[in-house]
Order: sequence, then C-alpha cells, then structure tokens
Amino acid sequence: MEGCDKQKPTVIWMRPPELGVEGPGISIISGPVYDVMLHLSSYLESYNHQFEAYPVKRAWSLIQHEKSPQQVYCFYGASYQEERTQWGYYSQPTSINLPLLVVSREALLPLVDAEESQALSQSAKSLFESVSLKALLNQNFKTVLYNDVSNAYARTVEQWATKYNVLRVHSLGRDLGMHTIALIKSGRIDFGYVGPREIAALSKEELDTFHVYQVSELSDELRGTKRLLCSKTALGQEVTTSLNQALARIFANPEKSEVLRNTNFTADGYSNRLKPLFDERWDTFLLKK
Repeated sequence: MEGCDKQKPTVIWMRPPELGVEGPGISIISGPVYDVMLHLSSYLESYNHQFEAYPVKRAWSLIQHEKSPQQVYCFYGASYQEERTQWGYYSQPTSINLPLLVVSREALLPLVDAEESQALSQSAKSLFESVSLKALLNQNFKTVLYNDVSNAYARTVEQWATKYNVLRVHSLGRDLGMHTIALIKSGRIDFGYVGPREIAALSKEELDTFHVYQVSELSDELRGTKRLLCSKTALGQEVTTSLNQALARIFANPEKSEVLRNTNFTADGYSNRLKPLFDERWDTFLLKK
C-alpha cells in the first residue's frame, strides 16, 4: 500500500458495491463516497487507511471475525441497530439520511389517507407525494427485499410481507438500487426502494417513465444516521473513540462542519432542491442534539 507506515495499525473502510464506488478489484480509489471516507480518515493520522468494497453480508462477517491487533475492518454508513452492538463498536453519527424514496413504473394508489397526510411535515409534503407501504402491500403490490440486507425499509415491509407481495432475492454483490430499477423495468415488482444517487443517475428519458414517492410510514423519520461500525476489538474501540473525538471537533467548528456536511450531501446524490432540508436536519440532529 503506497504511503503505508508499517508502524501504524490499518483501518479498512468498507462500502457495498454501489454507484459511486469505483476502483480495481475490491479497492475503492475514487467517487463521492470515497471522498467522504477519505475526508474523515484525514482526521485519524495515527492509522493507515484502505478503502474496499464488499457485499453487505461479507462486510458484516469481516467485522465479526477480524481479531488482528494491527488491522480492523469498519463499515462506513452503518445505521444504528442494537443487535449489532454485540459484535461491533459504533461511532457517533457522521451524517444524516433524508426521507426514504420508492420508485414505480405505474402511478401508485392509494396515497396516504387524510389523517396520515396531516401528520406529515410541510417540508416533507413539499418534496414528493407519499404512499403507504401498508396500503400497497395489503393490496398485493409487489416490492423486493434482499435477504442479507437489513434496513428501515426492510423492517417496515416485513410487517405486512406475504409470498404474494414480496420478491426475496440475494444481493450477490450487486448495486441494489440499480438492480431494483431493473426489476421494476422488467415487471417483476411494482415498486421498490431506490437511493437518490441511483435516481439521479437515470437519464431524463428514463426518469420520465418512473414515479417517485416518499413512504408515509418513514417520511418524518431520519431512518437513523450514518455511522462507522468497527470490529469489537481493542483496535476497533480505539478507532471509533478517535473518530468520535474528531467529530466533536468538526461539529464545534462551523467551517469544518460545513465541509463535512456538503461532502456528505454530494456523496448521497441528493438533488439540489433537497439541500435546505438536508442542512436543516444536519443542524437539528447533529449540531443541536
């Protein structure tokens, strides 16, 4: 590894294969997500840093089984889940998530009912129309869940999942957002969760053939926050503690906080019209918590 100091332990930052993760083999050497990880790693000068892409299930396995005192695997962008604290150390939040979006080829009805609509914030209402997962799934509209992926969307869908309304597949290292779009195009599912980066990558012609909605059950929630999740070793604890100390310095400095905020916004692929909401939530949930 170029520039490697053999006296320093190594932090291996991991992401799943996805749009914006670029490099030869498993290495990540460029892309907006790489920029965020590289930016954060610049505050951790006591370590060497590598950036690699693995399917999520493989990443969890590496975190759970790596016990080396000189090397630690850490997943960047992990959402907080209590059960993961049994085998990993979480950092404090490094960024926020905006409301989750689903995509479909056909217009989705029903939309949220009047009571649910009143519960949505004005800022959320102004972005996209909302659909209810419960209502869609109860009418056997079909979505996809990936067997080795656990997130807010999957946990919400599972409440009303049947063999008729959910297609279950393995991720197999694919870019899940683009694979979900392919499933929608082929007609195998009616709608699915797609990240803003994948939506932004669609051509205008493609985008014109899709409908984009918020999920009413998740619209006003942050869906958690992005964190670094490291192996539960002495080195993993040391790295997350060091990052927490760096984050405290960043958030206490308006200029440094703005740089990290804007780097994250770009990496997530959000459209510019979401910037005011992103900035507002950044201030509320990271600076004023």
